[in-house]
Amino acid sequence: MTKWQYTTAQFITRGLGDESGAQEVEGALNQLGADGWELVSSSVYHNEEAGLDVLLMFFKRPVA
Repeated sequence: MTKWQYTTAQFITRGLGDESGAQEVEGALNQLGADGWELVSSSVYHNEEAGLDVLLMFFKRPVA
């Protein structure tokens, strides 16, 4: 039976149409992929205090 390890990553954005941080997100995702992490779910929520949206991603990889 495969055992899994999990991690999360969060990125702050001004909205889904905001391309200003796209390269940062892409670089981080490429690094997570190179480290063996697989994206399994993502969600966006609005942080009322900051007035910004947060992209929350969940990853898994097999335990070595």
